[in-house]
Amino acid sequence: MKFIYVIIAIMGMLLNLTAQAAAAPVALRDDVQIRLVTSLERGTMRIAKDPRDNVLYTLTTSGTISRVEIKEEPAALVARGVLDDNTGEFTWTLFDLNIEIPAETPIDEILSAGEDGNNRAVNPVDGKRYGMSLTVGDILLPPRTVVATPADYGIDFPAGFFIDEAGIFYVVRDVEKANMSSQVPLYTSSDHGYEDTQGLAVGPDGSFYLGATTRVGKDRMTHAVRGRLDPATGDHTWATIASTELIPKGSKDHPHPGVAVSPDGRWVFINSGSRTDHGEESNGLREVPLSAAILRVPSDGESITIPADAEVLRASGYLYADGLRNAFDIAFAGNGDMFAGDNGPDSDLPESVAWVREGHHFGFPWRIGGVDNPTQFSDYDPAADHYIRNNPSRLVREERFYNDPGFPAPPMVFTDPIANQGPDADRFRDPLTGEVNDASDLGLAVYTLTPHSSPLGLVFDVDNALSPEFMGDGFLLRIGGQCCDLIDIFDDPDQDLLHMDLEKVGDNYEGNFTRIVSGFSGPIDAEIVGNKIYVVEWTRDRGLWEITLPPGAGMTAVEDFGGEAQPEHIVLAPNYPNPFNPNTTIEYQIDRLGMVEVAIFDMLGRKVRTLVAAEQGPGRYRLQWDGLTAKGAPAASGVYLYRLQVGDYRETRRLTLLK
Repeated sequence: MKFIYVIIAIMGMLLNLTAQAAAAPVALRDDVQIRLVTSLERGTMRIAKDPRDNVLYTLTTSGTISRVEIKEEPAALVARGVLDDNTGEFTWTLFDLNIEIPAETPIDEILSAGEDGNNRAVNPVDGKRYGMSLTVGDILLPPRTVVATPADYGIDFPAGFFIDEAGIFYVVRDVEKANMSSQVPLYTSSDHGYEDTQGLAVGPDGSFYLGATTRVGKDRMTHAVRGRLDPATGDHTWATIASTELIPKGSKDHPHPGVAVSPDGRWVFINSGSRTDHGEESNGLREVPLSAAILRVPSDGESITIPADAEVLRASGYLYADGLRNAFDIAFAGNGDMFAGDNGPDSDLPESVAWVREGHHFGFPWRIGGVDNPTQFSDYDPAADHYIRNNPSRLVREERFYNDPGFPAPPMVFTDPIANQGPDADRFRDPLTGEVNDASDLGLAVYTLTPHSSPLGLVFDVDNALSPEFMGDGFLLRIGGQCCDLIDIFDDPDQDLLHMDLEKVGDNYEGNFTRIVSGFSGPIDAEIVGNKIYVVEWTRDRGLWEITLPPGAGMTAVEDFGGEAQPEHIVLAPNYPNPFNPNTTIEYQIDRLGMVEVAIFDMLGRKVRTLVAAEQGPGRYRLQWDGLTAKGAPAASGVYLYRLQVGDYRETRRLTLLK
């Protein structure tokens, strides 16, 4: 049974899963760092960024949209308080455990107090007993005299306190709690009108787009919903862009409308999943025109009805691509090409990643993962089908794989998914022997992934912010082992993050897929900001993980200040030369640790190229723009804007490119 189909079942399993031993994802490379950003609200399924400022938003299946407020890694602070016996007041100083610890500091005792959550201590000097409220943070002299507050000693999230033999007070920070970011709810189903939401995207103007499902009896309708941003107020006004006519209930429905917005903001793409597992007849129907497809509607549309009649649907232009069983994740690469991860059937046929093009048919249900569906052939014998003989799925038990003489003829020539050349996620079952093999070990390729590993969380480095090894590439999550124990029969560890190194070969892509992080618990969606990938976990503690990849070398930090102090202000300097051809230098300085973006825009405010999108510390930096766009094409002559953003701070200047 595949992941997307069993969302409700997984939610029912949460109590059992939380009893398992806690674990955390593990980097499979030394240059990849991982940290837990925050826990997420139950039901959080989607994450997306606003391309204007890289702010992250999440969506729950019940329709709540929240902003993620990410805190930077906090310092491991200790406050040191010396009590003045004459005035009864403290003098407080702070030090960082990772930088410099004052001499003769009883560090072991301080750390122990923090680890144990110690909130009581006796001052050996005066024999008085003090207590601390670990929720409020006040240090009290019983019964109710407040002798110090967090505002006095400067520590947020105190973990405990300690008093040494000289009567010096120490308060230690709870770094784990200080590290926790938060979700700030913005909208709920009462705002946009939908209670079953599984798609989220943010357009280039900051508008929200949702994929939603409603039901009429057992049948379903798929909806594309827009929250148009009012720049003056920051509020979103909600409207339904488009709704399908009814899609009849089938044997294995996939009502999971993932959405994506075209880079220019003109179009919204929405997944309309299949109603069958592999094309079997159900309630007198197989697939219908509105199922197993990617639909496209204008982003400024309103109350569009997407017709169920095949001929009318084709004429409408709303049918973008066909033959995708469950394209739950749709994403654009930096060159504008669109890709989708597609969920395979209960038989041991591959999962897929496809380069999605208008008018193409990707095979389902006649061809799945580059393999012809054997049930369509007149000599099919389920007892001899190795794709199901080792497979304990529900549909196999219910004998939904059968000799099917009524299977319709293929409607057109199909487009295969991307070929995976390995080294990872490329196991397959030999249809003749039933053996499980590793394709790349045999010099073969699969289209595209090990069966039942359920591809999700598809993202691309569209800003070319990563090191040359990863620059411009894609990344993909797999969740099969969390929900689909069928993955176990392939002995392929998943619940991981894959690096996709793709290359166009002929009229399609092929590539290498390599595991870079393992050990997630139900990873369901991802977003990329600069050199960081944020991964949403569906189960266990429902964590949001930050995966930091090696950044590109587009900037040069000037770390030798020649005796100068570090910058006290943020400054974006004039570029030089200006006008320029072919290169210009941009210098800036920042006074704090934070996420930094330096980007080029045209005079209409459209982003041309991101030069920096990474976390940087205080310092002076220098980089060059070579006059190329994010797609590697020469930018046209003219006036452009270049913008420095550090947190909420923004500064913009003009430059002129001459040819």
